[in-house]
Amino acid sequence: MPLRRRDARDRLTFELVESTDEDVDDEVAPPAPRTRPPGAPGFTRPSPGAQTSRPADLDARPGPAPVASDDPADTAASPDPGPGVAEDAVGDGPDGGDGDAPDGARDETVPPRRGRRTAVVGATAAGVALVLGGMLAVDAWQGRGELDRLRTAPGAVEPLPDAPEERWTTDVAVANSIGFLPSTVVTVEEGAAVGSSLDTGEELWRVDVGVGAACGSVFLWSPPAGEPDPTIVCVAPVLDGAGAQDEDDLPTDPWTGRVQTTDWEVVVVDAAGEVLGRRSTTTEGGVPAPGPGGTVVRAERVGPVPEGDGTELEIDMTTGSVGEIPEGRAAVLRVEDALTGDVRWDAELPFVARSGQCVEWSEVDGAETVRASLEGLWTGAEPRLVRVDGCGVTGWFTPDGARLDDPDNPVDSVVALGDGSYYRDPASNEYGWGYGSPEPADPAAAPAVLGPDGSLRWEAPGPVLVPQSTDGRPAPLLVQDGLEVAAFDGTGAEVWRGTEPWTPESVLVAAGGTFVVSTGYGGAVLVGIDAATGRETWSLSRDDVDGLLGDSGSEASGWSVDSAYTDGSRAIAVVSNWQDGSSTLVALDLADGRVVWTADWGEDARGSWVLPIQGRLLRLGEAAITRLG
Repeated sequence: MPLRRRDARDRLTFELVESTDEDVDDEVAPPAPRTRPPGAPGFTRPSPGAQTSRPADLDARPGPAPVASDDPADTAASPDPGPGVAEDAVGDGPDGGDGDAPDGARDETVPPRRGRRTAVVGATAAGVALVLGGMLAVDAWQGRGELDRLRTAPGAVEPLPDAPEERWTTDVAVANSIGFLPSTVVTVEEGAAVGSSLDTGEELWRVDVGVGAACGSVFLWSPPAGEPDPTIVCVAPVLDGAGAQDEDDLPTDPWTGRVQTTDWEVVVVDAAGEVLGRRSTTTEGGVPAPGPGGTVVRAERVGPVPEGDGTELEIDMTTGSVGEIPEGRAAVLRVEDALTGDVRWDAELPFVARSGQCVEWSEVDGAETVRASLEGLWTGAEPRLVRVDGCGVTGWFTPDGARLDDPDNPVDSVVALGDGSYYRDPASNEYGWGYGSPEPADPAAAPAVLGPDGSLRWEAPGPVLVPQSTDGRPAPLLVQDGLEVAAFDGTGAEVWRGTEPWTPESVLVAAGGTFVVSTGYGGAVLVGIDAATGRETWSLSRDDVDGLLGDSGSEASGWSVDSAYTDGSRAIAVVSNWQDGSSTLVALDLADGRVVWTADWGEDARGSWVLPIQGRLLRLGEAAITRLG
């Protein structure tokens, strides 16, 4: 059963056909009878237009001709038929013929050699195996690409077709420090940075970094996404004398919780656990903290110390607002190379009145007191953002030092988007830092999408609903424009617009061509929206969730769906119980909203935090990390 070639410009397929011939190909002329010219026994003369070259190698690439083998055995086994001679025309005789024809024979048809059909069948089997092997290789390559994309997408996890189970658990005080390298979680235990495999939980390496060390950037706004840094920076306090033996020995400021010392050590470790360098530093320029991309981040106040720091402030008992806050001073943010200490970039942030957190609340003998806290300053970093915050100073920067927020707007904020761009919200930080009394948002400031370098790409007509989780594929952004919801592509072009009976509170998932929208306190808790058209495709009601939670849901005072993750085919919603602190994972098919599975780990998981890290689903507790999968 030979193969018939079928024409296709973008693929290569074969069709099995029944035939008694040796080979069948509708598009290739049948071979001409082989003849022997005078004086050339065994030579086959091709008819005009017939193919005389060897069969085409479908996997061959343009390039130089193959080089003949130097091995005599190879030469003997595979004689060269010579230019212009078909490879299968070479026989077993001394001159390349079959060795059994009389000399001088002319125009005599050469009968097929024995074993030709076997060779064709063998070649057919080999060809099919080659095609199938290629298909498997392509599938493996595509599967690997899909996995790599999920591991770098915000809020994405590896495929979870079934309810995840505990794969491994390691006991560690997560509150001390946690960081990540490629396929590795880094924790600090008794002064040592410990690298453990995200896949198996196995300890890979252990490096001395000092008691009280912090390794890796703190993620407070969202789990880290994108390609992980190849190195991790650890910063530890250095104490005089014998030094601290554990965390309890460290002298800390009771108000800020910061270690009170002027000397620090910086250690840089790569993914294999090799120490790339150590150096000593001080608090000159600010307290050092691990930054992104092998950096140390620090910030300090500059200028005269304000006289009003610590003064008691009046409170309007009717509105709860704080009275006039004294003027503070500016700050300088500095990002330096962790290994060398060289300054990569710095930025001065002028004091902006009534922005940031400028007060401290305390209660003594039942009496509340509010005092001005003008010197507080805090820095934080994640792979694509560096942030500084304090009384009168707030700023968001790219790792290269481009400022992303508007210096003239004290209440805006910035988040990183999954496609490498940024979203600047002109009003989201208006009440985000608690007890300050910020200026109202500038009504003329528009929500904006910025490029990776901070340049303006386009402005939105309303707040952008940034998805918590994506599958890494391009998707529009949803915008709340008054009573309407509109979708815009990466260039700012409107894709669709509609008025829906529900009001979106947030977009939990954007994956598989579907938006999963949280609607807050309505009849439908979650709604699936077709990303291309805006059409509602499914919904999950509060009664549906009550049924999933069973007795715990009916007994609880309430629950909420505050976050969700995705594996590209399913939305994995985290349903939080307000009463007992438990969480239940509910997986919903993105196409139709049906419940695929639920997972609840009982009392052991109370107070833990489930989040995706590099595509792996982790449960972080106060004293343990558990891999779910």
